[in-house]
Amino acid sequence: MKRRYLRYIGFLLICILFLLSCKRKNEKQVKEESSYNKAKENRELSIWSYYSGAQLEAFKKTIDEFNEGRGRELNFSVRLMNPGSFEDIENNLLALTDKNFTQDDYPDMAFMYADIAWVLDRKHYLVDLSRYFSQEELDAFVPEFLNEGRLGKKDEGIKILPVGKSTELFFLNGTDWKKFADATGTKLTELETREGLMEVAKKYYEYTDALTPEENDGKPFFGMDDFANYFLVGAKQMGVDLISKDSSGNASYNFPKPILRKLWDNYYVPYIKGYFASIGRYRSDDVRTGEILSYVGSSAGYSYFPRDVILSDEVHYSIDCIVLPCPQFVKGERFAMQQGAGISVLNGTEERVKDSVEFLRWLTGKEENCKFAMSAEYLPVRVDGFTIQTIDILKGRGSDPAMEEALNVMNSHTLYTTPAVANSKNVRNILENSLPEKAEKDRKEVETAMASGLSYEDAIGEFNTEENFNLWYDALLAEMNQLQD
Repeated sequence: MKRRYLRYIGFLLICILFLLSCKRKNEKQVKEESSYNKAKENRELSIWSYYSGAQLEAFKKTIDEFNEGRGRELNFSVRLMNPGSFEDIENNLLALTDKNFTQDDYPDMAFMYADIAWVLDRKHYLVDLSRYFSQEELDAFVPEFLNEGRLGKKDEGIKILPVGKSTELFFLNGTDWKKFADATGTKLTELETREGLMEVAKKYYEYTDALTPEENDGKPFFGMDDFANYFLVGAKQMGVDLISKDSSGNASYNFPKPILRKLWDNYYVPYIKGYFASIGRYRSDDVRTGEILSYVGSSAGYSYFPRDVILSDEVHYSIDCIVLPCPQFVKGERFAMQQGAGISVLNGTEERVKDSVEFLRWLTGKEENCKFAMSAEYLPVRVDGFTIQTIDILKGRGSDPAMEEALNVMNSHTLYTTPAVANSKNVRNILENSLPEKAEKDRKEVETAMASGLSYEDAIGEFNTEENFNLWYDALLAEMNQLQD
């Protein structure tokens, strides 16, 4: 009995020693890979960015500061390259082949989301950044932001490092809202839910219709830019994952009819009735021209909200902006979209990889990350920077209501990101176009029917049917099924 007991003790000690040796080995590996030797000859790295406007200028300034300071100390510099829109960058990244790597025809770093990173990671083109950052350094990040970049087997490797994050918010022309609210008694609290938003839009259409002698010429109240987010987050609020993956990373798609009907009823139906609209390239453009009063958009796009409504060369007036949380579905869970592409490092020589890591280490340090993120209208990605105190210091309380509201939303909601699985980019593209294209097409037919003498009710009645929804739903499922074939 005593010998058996001693054997158990001995076996236990062997296990402990083995685990400790593995831990030391891992720590040693991280230490060796994170160690940095200053370059003997100056090297230039490249990074692909999709930023434009004020965000591009903010990133240019940040890179200049690095090159003139920390980069000069380390004897390397970073060159910013802007191949075009985010879609252009994605297409260029997806076109990378082994030949590009053989000929050094690729960037050292690039901004990307998890769906593109997943494809590149499957080709072994991305660096696992967890090998170069200590656990203490990784613990400094907001966990949800860091986890979005975990790819590979069991999502262990970090292939995307967050540098700035945003969410979706509700933007409202407060000047014209006040006129409408004073006349109808409508409250801002009625905009807290998707169902409430639809009712407010109906009231606004009827209110503006009554301002003219012509019948059924009411104005739309609301518009949207990102329909994939509407589908994915809306379904999640109702307890359904449209896209999910198992422990092996395999994709599965789930599009229950009642959930899709709810999403249809809260966008397609008010759209064909004239309560919602999509006229210009962006919904901020529609606010500027007075076509709509409100829209859901990225918190990082606050600077694009117009400060004036321009009805004509002679008629224009200034407006205020009210920023609110994105409406939720009634009885739904509190989910919000997590947005903002991170930076990945592409495989290369160990020296260039370590240079890239040093740049990212500098960019995600507390002081530099807060300065860059907020100058680009994003929220910082570190726990010690993701606070209202940081906004107070760098912006001043009340100077950027979108940033303050984004911080509030992201702290009070469960954050959602699109799972990184096969075809997730294609699924998002289908969701982005399917419903708005159908709504726009049918709204034009409603307008044509009314112009031909059909009543408003009868024209709407031809499209607001169970059969019409089923046709759209079946077509959507057919597109999804093609992705799985």
